[in-house]
Amino acid sequence: MPPRYAVLAAVVVCGFHCGGAGPAGAQSWPTRPLTMVVPFAPGGGTDVLGRIVGRRLSEVLGQQVIIENVGGAGGMVGSARVAKAAPDGYQFVLGSRADAINQTLYKNPLYNFAADLAPVVLIADQPTLLVARNDLPAGNLQEFIAYAKANQARMQMASAGAGSTGHLDCMLLNAAIGINVTHVPYRGGGPAMQDLIAGRIDYFCTLSATAKQQIEGKLVKAIAVLSRDRSSMLPELASAAEQGLDFEASTWFGFFFPKGTPGSRSSRSSMTPPWRRWTRPRCRSGSRRWAR
Repeated sequence: MPPRYAVLAAVVVCGFHCGGAGPAGAQSWPTRPLTMVVPFAPGGGTDVLGRIVGRRLSEVLGQQVIIENVGGAGGMVGSARVAKAAPDGYQFVLGSRADAINQTLYKNPLYNFAADLAPVVLIADQPTLLVARNDLPAGNLQEFIAYAKANQARMQMASAGAGSTGHLDCMLLNAAIGINVTHVPYRGGGPAMQDLIAGRIDYFCTLSATAKQQIEGKLVKAIAVLSRDRSSMLPELASAAEQGLDFEASTWFGFFFPKGTPGSRSSRSSMTPPWRRWTRPRCRSGSRRWAR
């Protein structure tokens, strides 16, 4: 049997760049459906990405990839479940920058990201978007900053959970522009988006996959993509840099198996894990500097 990590990585590359032809060595694996754990509630950016990739993986592998949402603790509950799962190659997690954040945010995290999970492949890196309720009286980033500074005592900011990437990005954005607002955590980006549409919260830092349809349907108001360049998914939305704020935030996603899955290397000490490089957003605002 070929190493399962190599097979899945090859499937991702071939499936998306070679028209769907899977690697020849993948014939003996998998022989039954696989489970992809998405560690957030349905409807959020991680869930949307997982379902898109999972559908394509099912086609290429010839076995169903079952999406299972296991939310809680900023994504830590779902990843911990995979970390403790049988290392048989049939359960993996769609991990993200949230996993790296959780290792330092919690005094006693439920798993050791570096020791208990083995990385397979980086599959996406998406910029963060700043979106607001439709009736917020601000049409661009500078107007949003002015409004937030004047009304911060009664504003509410949503997130996909305490310690989630959107929570961290919004808190760093708040610090960069000099505001302090009430944080309202949810169990995922989907529920937070629903309350933003209903006008129960004021703004939300999320991913383009979560917000694109709602923005185009004019259900929420897009303020900025928090990057230097515009996003190809929303080319009409000006970046934070274009609007006068030197702030960057994005989130990476990758597949992780339980450590010890057949085909894994016994030692990865010579490798630089991707989460060591992609932990925090980059921001330059006055004297504040964060390097991703």
